[in-house]
Amino acid sequence: MNFMMRTKLIYSLFTLILLCSCNHLIPKDSPEVLEHDAIKKNLETIATEFLRSWEPPFNPEKALSLFTETEDFHLISDGHETSDYVDWAHLVPKWMAYDEHAYSSYIHEIKNIETVVLSPKSGVVTIVYMWDSITKEGVHARIAGAITLTCRDEDGVWKIVHYHGSHYEPEPVEE
Repeated sequence: MNFMMRTKLIYSLFTLILLCSCNHLIPKDSPEVLEHDAIKKNLETIATEFLRSWEPPFNPEKALSLFTETEDFHLISDGHETSDYVDWAHLVPKWMAYDEHAYSSYIHEIKNIETVVLSPKSGVVTIVYMWDSITKEGVHARIAGAITLTCRDEDGVWKIVHYHGSHYEPEPVEE
């Protein structure tokens, strides 16, 4: 293949790649974009509200109100797994009471939020955060964590259907 043919082939490939990678331009104020953005905001609000409900003043009612109570509820959190909303509703106040008793400071520093709108009625949001806590004994810990929530619109109210949360090893904290 001579230089000219190779050059034409390369230009043709670049043109094809360029054309294939171009998205259809949809105006930012179109109903589809506005609906997508509203759903994305709802999903991010739910995830953020969940983390904030698990900080002082701990709010088990708020945390539980974000979850579906249907039979497809499922939760995995640091090794605890349940498909029973009643079990979850029983554990949340106990775990929050323990945290309130054990920690003098407790906050989730959100590092990143990624959201995927799956449909007008469903989506997934992941938050990566740093759990910064100080025990009542004065032990300071910074632990990286992440939650992924699969949510759906249930009669106009967005609910968490599936929850996965995990924490990593504590990072050294220099005082």
